[in-house]
Amino acid sequence: MSGNTDSVPFDGGYPEPGGRAPAPAPLRLAQLFVNTADREGGTDALGKPGDLAAWLAGYGLVEKGARATAEDLMLALDLREGLRSLFLTHHDGAHGDHGDTNDDGERSHGIPAADTADGLHRLDRALGQLPVRVAVSGGAPRVEPATQPPVRTALARIGAVLVSADPSQLSRLKACRRDVCRWVFFDASRNRGGTWCAMEICGARTKMRTYRRRST
Repeated sequence: MSGNTDSVPFDGGYPEPGGRAPAPAPLRLAQLFVNTADREGGTDALGKPGDLAAWLAGYGLVEKGARATAEDLMLALDLREGLRSLFLTHHDGAHGDHGDTNDDGERSHGIPAADTADGLHRLDRALGQLPVRVAVSGGAPRVEPATQPPVRTALARIGAVLVSADPSQLSRLKACRRDVCRWVFFDASRNRGGTWCAMEICGARTKMRTYRRRST
């Protein structure tokens, strides 16, 4: 497969919560990958090694018939949940207690560092097993996976998004603050104040929970 991380070869897409626009390339690849787990719905597209191989093949990241091992799956889950934790830190004040301004213009509490520490450790561990290299083609440098078995090459391609994406765009890729959700969305708001994947879903439920807590 090509080492190019600029796009998802076969992105059929899916409707984003709240009518949000999907993340632009190359961030879309990471968004799709992390959202293989619907935490609130209780579904996971990467339940077993064959699922991982099928998902990668479905997006043109490996050839059909590629095989994944149990170790590949463990690595993929470390990468996925590590990326989710990283995107959770992209909320302003994620590691502090001063909070930030959410979609409604209200102040929301920062996310404790303990909520992301384990995930970031998993991400660091996964990236250590997915080497990339800088290649030059046509005079333009790019980051691409180092030579590995197909499934790991594909996973390295996903990890490479972290260095191939525009940093200012990367910081707009966030995990929903609602702890039972954590769906990854692209925050296109002018003030970068997106808090939940969808205001009318997670935002409303969070507000109701807060109201009930204050009323008791």
